[in-house]
Amino acid sequence: MRATDLRKENIGGESRCNTLKEITELLYNLDWGNCAIWYVPSIDDYAIFVNSFLQRCYNQSKRAFYIKIGSNLEKKLHYRSSFDIYNFEYTEDFSQSIKSLKEFIQANGRYNSYIFDDISCLKDGENESTPLHFFQAVNLQLQKLEAVSYWPLLKGFFVQDTIMKFGGMAQLLVSIERTEETVCIHPLKVPSIKFYQMLKPYSFDFETLGLEKGNKSSVILNLLMQKVAEVDQLKQDLKKSKEKYQDLLEIATQYPNIVGRSEHIHEVCRMIGIAAASNATVLVHGESGTGKELVAEAIHFHSLYSKGPFIKVNCAAISETLLESELFGHKKGSFTGAIYDRKGKFQLADGGTILLDEIGCMSPTGQAKLLRVLQEKRIEPVGGTKPIKVDVRVIATTNLKFKKAMEEGRFRKDLYYRINVFPIQLLPLKERKEDILPLTKHFLRKYSEELKKTITEITPSAAYILQVYDWPGNVRELENAIEYAFMLEKGETLHASNLPQRVLNASRDKSTFELFNLRRKLEIVEKDTIIKALECTNWIKKKAAKILGINPKNLSYFMKKHHIPKTANKRP
Repeated sequence: MRATDLRKENIGGESRCNTLKEITELLYNLDWGNCAIWYVPSIDDYAIFVNSFLQRCYNQSKRAFYIKIGSNLEKKLHYRSSFDIYNFEYTEDFSQSIKSLKEFIQANGRYNSYIFDDISCLKDGENESTPLHFFQAVNLQLQKLEAVSYWPLLKGFFVQDTIMKFGGMAQLLVSIERTEETVCIHPLKVPSIKFYQMLKPYSFDFETLGLEKGNKSSVILNLLMQKVAEVDQLKQDLKKSKEKYQDLLEIATQYPNIVGRSEHIHEVCRMIGIAAASNATVLVHGESGTGKELVAEAIHFHSLYSKGPFIKVNCAAISETLLESELFGHKKGSFTGAIYDRKGKFQLADGGTILLDEIGCMSPTGQAKLLRVLQEKRIEPVGGTKPIKVDVRVIATTNLKFKKAMEEGRFRKDLYYRINVFPIQLLPLKERKEDILPLTKHFLRKYSEELKKTITEITPSAAYILQVYDWPGNVRELENAIEYAFMLEKGETLHASNLPQRVLNASRDKSTFELFNLRRKLEIVEKDTIIKALECTNWIKKKAAKILGINPKNLSYFMKKHHIPKTANKRP
């Protein structure tokens, strides 16, 4: 669908009507998000957008709700059969008025659309908090119901700080400014950088456009739609971009202890969210020091069991003779030294989560008893005769290679299949090196607080050494190295000379190896050449193989060898 170029078209009566029809059709295809705010000079300008929206409702046999507060917007609305009116009564008991409106919204179900009147009518003298409070309370209810809402903010009623507070809770905030001669469109908040570029501030001269000055409202709508006509074609790219940045935001806010920016960490956080929403048994697998316990904590504290206890059990530290008593408890007199009843870890974790750390170290006898508890959800204390029912979420962690352990008879197959309901794999740090610098920044902040010493930056040489080192001890070793360097550093920037000697030596040896290793250099050139060939052929492997002079089957081998994804969307 083409965008109307108003600079090239002489718009008369009939032509102007045709133009408005085109703009209306464009408006149908635009997605402004669930909460859009129009910062407009007058209620007349706001009516332009509302009427376009109502026409879409009318043509699609959908209904909307117009929340009448105090302006004369109702008289300016067309398509009367496409919306219902709710009269908001602004009484002294303001909280009761909002409660009544929220009950009305709740009663009318999900996914509906709401058009709001001028909320500046709610302003009490110079107090600007009343409209903002109203917006916060009602918008929260609408978001929960996944409803669409349109709000006007009239210029001259709110200061800039208040406007940005509104915008902080909306998905779109567009400001319209006009004089007798010009119109300016200012995107104050949009979903992405690309969206902003489509709506960047732009001035229009009425005489240049050949339009009458009195027809400002039509001009505003036309020009706005002209600027965003291309957005429909970019919608999928914008959606992917928005989801990516949303993932980064969720990691920072929901899981503050899960630090990283690699695709692997994003996937781990996604798996944490899925696991937290169920009560399935989770097996977290990874090398020592990769953060398995942090993942277990994140699952617990975001799950339905978050209000219950989180009990940690180090299976490697409990002897076989004491394992049953530790896990399931014992009765008084059940064995020598049992001078009182004692609850086991499973009973202590009732209503919460139990973390079985390093479950691969558990003895065969302990594995058999644990399997029965997982199957029956009941425990029997040592010396007890009556089973006790427990409601416990089980999370297990291990660095054990289960396939080999099961073949050697060191781990029961039936227990493995019982705990491996929802597996989460944590890669070693050397396979996700893009996480090293974010982790380093995290540890710098941590020790700045603990040691009352300010070090916020790291030199480029130190950053390079940290990235080329393989970190066999993973995140735990990295944290220890940063703490060591932190204690030695005298300034406010961490220098490479203060890093542990083993890290410096290994990095120096590796740098020399990388500098003179011909095979490694050839591999880098080989990988880069293949990626460039794929990019030139739009990632069509048959064409890429042809220009590379190799068989397509061989290309698949090389792509697998160099960990090159099959599609352009996932390319490194």
